[in-house]
Amino acid sequence: MVELGEWDKALSVAPGVSMQYWRKLMQRRADQLIQEESDDVIPYCIATGDVKKLVAFFTSRGQLKEALLVAQAACEGNTPFQTMSGSSNSDLNNTDDYNVLLQKVSEELAEWYFQDGRAVLAACCHLAVENIELAMANLIRGNELELAISVGTVLGESAAQATHYALELLARKCMTICLFPSPEKIMVDLAADLLMMIPDNKLPLIKLCAFYSGCTAERNDLHEKCNLPDVEECMRLAETTEAVGDTFETIKYYLLSNEPEKALPIGIQYVKEQLCGSDWTLDSVCPYLDLLSYIRTEQLMLSNCTQFRNELLILCGYIGALLAIRRQYNSIVPALYEYTSQLLKRRKVSVPLKIEQLSEELDAWRAFTQSTKPTNELPCTPPSESQKKVYSILVSRIQEEPLKGMIGPDYVSGSNLPSHSDVHISCLTGLRIQGPVFFLEDGKSAISLNDALMWAKVNPFSPLGTGIRLNPF
Repeated sequence: MVELGEWDKALSVAPGVSMQYWRKLMQRRADQLIQEESDDVIPYCIATGDVKKLVAFFTSRGQLKEALLVAQAACEGNTPFQTMSGSSNSDLNNTDDYNVLLQKVSEELAEWYFQDGRAVLAACCHLAVENIELAMANLIRGNELELAISVGTVLGESAAQATHYALELLARKCMTICLFPSPEKIMVDLAADLLMMIPDNKLPLIKLCAFYSGCTAERNDLHEKCNLPDVEECMRLAETTEAVGDTFETIKYYLLSNEPEKALPIGIQYVKEQLCGSDWTLDSVCPYLDLLSYIRTEQLMLSNCTQFRNELLILCGYIGALLAIRRQYNSIVPALYEYTSQLLKRRKVSVPLKIEQLSEELDAWRAFTQSTKPTNELPCTPPSESQKKVYSILVSRIQEEPLKGMIGPDYVSGSNLPSHSDVHISCLTGLRIQGPVFFLEDGKSAISLNDALMWAKVNPFSPLGTGIRLNPF
């Protein structure tokens, strides 16, 4: 009867042989229906308790909600799966296996929501299976900072690290207005209040105070609020720490003083010395460049700071490219390398970087990135031996991202919405921007908001090379 295609008749008499034979026949019929992509497979999988096969069927068709429903029902014991499935039927024969399957389906549905620009729904999927790390990461990468902080505050210690990161980003958002003195000083106070919610908040508060451009009296008030010395005392502390050779402390106190430009040669020289070595890593130079980037903009723009400004922009661009590789911000990695190369070509600087080196690193990264793409795409040339060597050095310097959930591109709400007649071309990629647009400081150049967020997280300065901080948050 099976050979004649009379499956229903065959299945109706199969129990007369044995239940085991009936199950095998049901599985054969289910496999056939899956190949035919027929919805009729659903009752067959339910009858035999084959959760894995049914979930795989729904997933392959993009029916992730249905797959999640099946996995959740199996976990809760609200299906006949547990009683109908024998030991020979499936390797999913206990609650732990069902939970693993539920986690996997939830992650796939969350990723689909996230790439569709619906970060909140993606976070809900992760929270439903108690994956707090990825839930918080989705909210932050979707730029839902206020919501991320609210959720993280409720969740407490389990979400503390991500909550602190979101607080820092939201404080940076407030600092956009902090470029100007009163009456906008309320925003810098708000930024300080946000940073004070972080237990280890001294360094973030120092960055805030260093960047604030108010008068001396207003800056002293902010210093007092943040439990920092006044600007005059900071100058004395900077000179003291410089005398004992404490570079990082010297940079901090000079930035907080009335002469923050004195921090530039000290910090930049330290970073250049590190880059001249062979064993430096991102973690050994990032804190110094990040701190230097908070120098007040009007001080950075002084004519006597031109060379230091150019060197700072180049170093931040290069380190930003490596950070983008670490976080898999693939859409902006080439732009960061190009940005750094153009600055090296056009400006007189003395840094331990060469255009040829940047080109080799970018080519090696591209070769390895293409080689790890899905096999259903066009075949690519495998990396050469020289590219393997260059890439291995890159990997040793980049090391691992401490915030695991932050790996991957950002997608804000509306990322997949069409631009209609309001067409803008990205100055980073040369492609038409889809979704929200972010305009740079010249009022003309535009990039996608997603790219702007990723750029600002790895390189604080504008892609135009002006020395203006980028703040798309």
